[in-house]
Amino acid sequence: MTQSDPTPSALRATTDEHHARLLPHVDRLLVLADMVGQVECAALHALFEEEHTFIVGQLLPHMETVELALYDRIEVLMGGRHSMAPMREEHRSVRRLVEELSRYKEHAEGCSWSAVEGLALRRALYRLHSLLKVHLAEEELYLGVLERSLTQAEKDQLARGLDHAMTEPL
Repeated sequence: MTQSDPTPSALRATTDEHHARLLPHVDRLLVLADMVGQVECAALHALFEEEHTFIVGQLLPHMETVELALYDRIEVLMGGRHSMAPMREEHRSVRRLVEELSRYKEHAEGCSWSAVEGLALRRALYRLHSLLKVHLAEEELYLGVLERSLTQAEKDQLARGLDHAMTEPL
């Protein structure tokens, strides 16, 4: 977006829309973590199931799409000076935390986790929430690099790649 053109690019609009749809789910992870051990398991099961389904079905595919569509391009633009390796490592950390949460899915269905497992579940939810909040904020910074460095046609192409590469739109 240039100073003379206040209209957001398709890339900015697509990314803003995706983040706006992701953030309420990210924030619900904190709510869910606070519920573990404080309310009856059955009361948090529906929210756990909903958020786990969202994470596996929407967040992970979105994350992989962003990495494939944008990260290499950002590295080229930045001349390799600021590698996207930390962002890729955060994606690996998110995947590990989601695997950990998936182990609790079976316990959640039968409300059969122990107090120790409940603490571990809370820890995983808190960590995932924190990591995603920081990661999405960092993505905003890198989006600025793309906005300043690419032509409108290149930004439009990246936006289409984000939308078309999604298995299901957010």
